[in-house]
Amino acid sequence: MQPELIWRLVGQRIASGNLHYLDTIDNTGPFSALVYWINGLFFNNSSLSFHIFPFLIILFQVYYANRMLIKNNAYDETSYLPAFVMIVLFQLSFDFMTLSPALMGSTFVLLALSKLMSQTSVNSNTVPSVLLMGIYAGIAFCFHFPFLVFLPLLIFSGLLINGFSFQQLSLLLTSFLLPVAFCSLFYFWQDGLPAFIEMYFLLALKIEKVYHVSFTDLSYLFALPMFIATIGYIKNSVARRMSVNQQKQNQLFLLFLLFNMLLFFVMDRVSPFQFIAAIPVMSYFITHFLTISKKKLVQNIIGYSYFLTIPFIGYSWIFSLSKDVSFNSYQINASKNTELPGDKTVMVLGNNLQPYQNSIMASPYLNFRLTEIYFGKMNEMERKTRFYQDLKKEKPDIIIDEAMVFDAWIQGLPKIKPLYSRSANGLIYRGKKE
Repeated sequence: MQPELIWRLVGQRIASGNLHYLDTIDNTGPFSALVYWINGLFFNNSSLSFHIFPFLIILFQVYYANRMLIKNNAYDETSYLPAFVMIVLFQLSFDFMTLSPALMGSTFVLLALSKLMSQTSVNSNTVPSVLLMGIYAGIAFCFHFPFLVFLPLLIFSGLLINGFSFQQLSLLLTSFLLPVAFCSLFYFWQDGLPAFIEMYFLLALKIEKVYHVSFTDLSYLFALPMFIATIGYIKNSVARRMSVNQQKQNQLFLLFLLFNMLLFFVMDRVSPFQFIAAIPVMSYFITHFLTISKKKLVQNIIGYSYFLTIPFIGYSWIFSLSKDVSFNSYQINASKNTELPGDKTVMVLGNNLQPYQNSIMASPYLNFRLTEIYFGKMNEMERKTRFYQDLKKEKPDIIIDEAMVFDAWIQGLPKIKPLYSRSANGLIYRGKKE
């Protein structure tokens, strides 16, 4: 899929000696970029690695979430049912099983949630838990920008449910900023701090959303699980006798689900994998739904229905998408482009990244939507200077001018214009020797 190709290209660019944000215009989280670089060094960002590592991460999340619920007495009886519920929920969408920034960051969201949940089980809020809570949330944010919404969640739930003091809130905010400060210090050493701040913070919310899937698709995937989770919450609140700690947990998880909906307003790509952090909390409520009846036969019928229906929703959705032309904007066609020789370096001025699938990327404009915003705030001279420097550094053999901006960007650059000529199809510029 297209986002996965972007993440692989991020690793390639860093491995080639390009500093992310400074030499590559993109908004992938700094910690995610680090992972893709390491994965590229050892495994060449292969398709297999992009599926094996997510599988291991998901196994850890399932184990840790179930252990968290047992440790904090979320249920009246020790049960491994939440683990099975989580495993089934991960079958909802195929992009849950890829090495996305959302998946990696959601691991640390889960760790932060565990520390916050532990505060409902004790009378005093310990300093280590609050400290780790903030650090985990900060790390999650450095993996995936939309996870910034979980900072107000921690603050709001800490005040409303756990009664945080001013000192604890200050510690939470300070510890949240520690991973961000670490990244900022690194880019300061590399003379890239302004680029990091601009690409990851200032311009992140200005990018126009790309709808890889429609609201209808999201509704089809999440409507039933959310409906079941809602019934589980109602059953938990009305029909169950809960301790004070369990009441706090119920409120905390409800807040968590509500704040997950806010992710939509800060994400730049609308796709199911963006909501992967909600799965552990949905599993908590769905588990209560599965035990809504005390009769063993009814429980079995509800359980088997759930275990069959949820995967059916996920796989039927994939089957329907395979016949949908609009899905071409999400998937990457693996077929080779015969117009592009595999040994040539390519620069794409546009959002279509398919040419990079079988060619060598020679472009800093990985996220062209972000590039347009970045160039748009420059004056004409600054834009031409940046484009000239990029062309001289990258020296692409072929330029695919999908956005039709090349002519405007090279106006007034007499040293660049003679080096390229337009081909018959009007899109590709082939490099000439100086």
